[in-house]
Amino acid sequence: MRGLRNIVRLARPGHWIKNLFVFAAVVFSREVTNSAALAKAAVAFAAFCLASSAIYALNDALDRKEDALHPVKRLRPVASGETSPWTAAVLGVVLMAASIAVAATLPCPFILTVVAYLVVTLTYIGGLKRIAVLDVLLIALGFVVRAYAGGVAITVPVSPWLILCTLTLALFLGFAKRKSERVALGEGAAETRLIEWATYDDKTLDHMMTVSATLAIATYMLYTVSPEMTTHVVRPWMFLTVLPVVYAVFRFYRVANTGQATGPVEMVRRDPAFVAALVVWLAMVAVILFA
Repeated sequence: MRGLRNIVRLARPGHWIKNLFVFAAVVFSREVTNSAALAKAAVAFAAFCLASSAIYALNDALDRKEDALHPVKRLRPVASGETSPWTAAVLGVVLMAASIAVAATLPCPFILTVVAYLVVTLTYIGGLKRIAVLDVLLIALGFVVRAYAGGVAITVPVSPWLILCTLTLALFLGFAKRKSERVALGEGAAETRLIEWATYDDKTLDHMMTVSATLAIATYMLYTVSPEMTTHVVRPWMFLTVLPVVYAVFRFYRVANTGQATGPVEMVRRDPAFVAALVVWLAMVAVILFA
């Protein structure tokens, strides 16, 4: 029973929320009421859940020594010694194969997006995550692939604005997470994450967070008033949804500076104000696009 529990922990199902980006194309192309499109998006979501879980398992096997020094990550199955690195590695390979098998049930181009995601994330955990700035760029690219894959799955054109919004938001979240790690762990951050922390000094991270947050908000603002949006929406009020987005970004920014923003998943779990902003945004989008 404990072995099964550790396998589930290796897969990190709580982090599957990140794969909801594959539904972005369904929402903004207004295909939510199309049952066939929604079903394909659900399959795409499942494929990326399997793929991301594969990467988590492999990453735990590779990072077990550093994780063992982290106050929270040391409790992970491999770092704590409850599961062997080989078990995690085998699980990762099996989940990768499963993700490709699920992807094969959708149009052929979709398989390429899953493969692209696996290649990007494997290069990340394989060593490129130790290079400052490039590490966050690769994480952001993983989110972009998810958003693009959602459009490929339902065979609709993917808006360049959607790609830009995803990219800039993911960059902000990545830099904010690095800032939070530095604040929370101090000099100990260098032991738990082998990266060029000299590049990620406090001043530089503050600038990176500020620039990426500004870009994320500005890009979303432009998307909401773009001809692409205003032409195809019955109620041209999408620009109003900027308000909860601005609040959510600033909230994440503030929490990151306290060392408590270890990622969007943890923010959803622990910060009611952040969750409220997301719920308000989703409600506004639903009313404007579909009511």
